[in-house]
Amino acid sequence: MWSSSSKPIAQALCSACRRAIPSSSSTVRAQQATGSHLLRVQGYLLAHKMLVGGTSIFSDVFTVGSRKLCLSFWPKGGQANPDGNVRANLHARGNSTSDVTAECQVSILDRAGFPAYTGSMGPQSFCSSSAGIDIVGVKELSEMAARLVDDDGCLNVRCDVTVLEFDAEAPVDTD
Repeated sequence: MWSSSSKPIAQALCSACRRAIPSSSSTVRAQQATGSHLLRVQGYLLAHKMLVGGTSIFSDVFTVGSRKLCLSFWPKGGQANPDGNVRANLHARGNSTSDVTAECQVSILDRAGFPAYTGSMGPQSFCSSSAGIDIVGVKELSEMAARLVDDDGCLNVRCDVTVLEFDAEAPVDTD
């Protein structure tokens, strides 16, 4: 309860609070979108024999939510570490200049379509750059390649992506 001496102060504060109410408001809603993309490298055994370290193979552009992405696959290691680890990078594509916040898992599948090797990336934010994942050692993939290539001669690389998106609702005038 307010004492009789503090009542005018409380009324003045409440009056000031009412004047501080903004004349408009907006709401931004965080949502996640998920999707998968399968990169099939046909003729992989020939490609693996001919590729040098630091060379990548790019997927087509795919969409998760409203974001356009692509995957680069480095079967003999990335540019900074050729012949180190097989690597995959997730790239933002399209006309958007805003950052993409995403997490993903990239798996090299066995002949039956199950993950043989998997690498994961927790949530990262990127725009024109990419976010990378080490999957398995180059030597280990080289030794196992013949067992991973399917009957069509393809090495299958699956990318599962979750993208964080913000939807802005129309502003509301409170006047």
